[in-house]
Amino acid sequence: MIAKKVSDKEVSEPKQEKTTETKKENKKQQTNLPKVKKINQSGDPYENTVTVSDLDSIYILVNKYSGLPADYEPSDLVQVPSSGENENVRMRKEAAEAFEKLIEAASNEGFILNACSAYRSYAYQTDLFNGGAASYGEEYADRYWTRPGYSEHQSGLAVDIRMDNDCSDLDAVRYNSHYDWLLENMHMYGFILRYPDDKEDKTKIAPESWHLRYVGQDLATYLYKNNLALDEYYGA
Repeated sequence: MIAKKVSDKEVSEPKQEKTTETKKENKKQQTNLPKVKKINQSGDPYENTVTVSDLDSIYILVNKYSGLPADYEPSDLVQVPSSGENENVRMRKEAAEAFEKLIEAASNEGFILNACSAYRSYAYQTDLFNGGAASYGEEYADRYWTRPGYSEHQSGLAVDIRMDNDCSDLDAVRYNSHYDWLLENMHMYGFILRYPDDKEDKTKIAPESWHLRYVGQDLATYLYKNNLALDEYYGA
């Protein structure tokens, strides 16, 4: 039997079609991305800061250059499954619903995922930061905590997680056998790792393996695939 000779054109066509489809998909994803106003993050933290105005948005940037009003508390906070370490663990409704879907996916994957901390008030963050500064000094506190008004937790869109009910240390999630799965899949539920190991120069916060932030599926997927921190999306 004589094998049919396949032309170069026939071989290359599927590859070209796939490339075209990929470009279309990337264009579609970028079309769905939120348009945001870039924020100057070139100076020292907490100098020349701006105040978040679109408080209903799930895309807001809360960092050491962009803060929340002292009296801000989301109006749609709801309970989320917690590790039991803290009472009344709450997130904004949309974020909470997405987190519960992520919890269900984690269960299907064979591990337990829940929250140990989510929304924190301005007053709570004040006590937390001042306590850290008193114990370790302000320079240390500024690396590991944020000053009141500049914490993502006040937005109701951030959550500190536990895996398999291991409450020994916040960083324990890093050593869980399912942690890689979480990093690779949580963007499909709208979550990003807010303070990755390689982004401290952008986030101005020491790495936190346990701190997730809800930004919606489109933006989370874009940031994940392009290895970007939320700060970089806003121009850092």
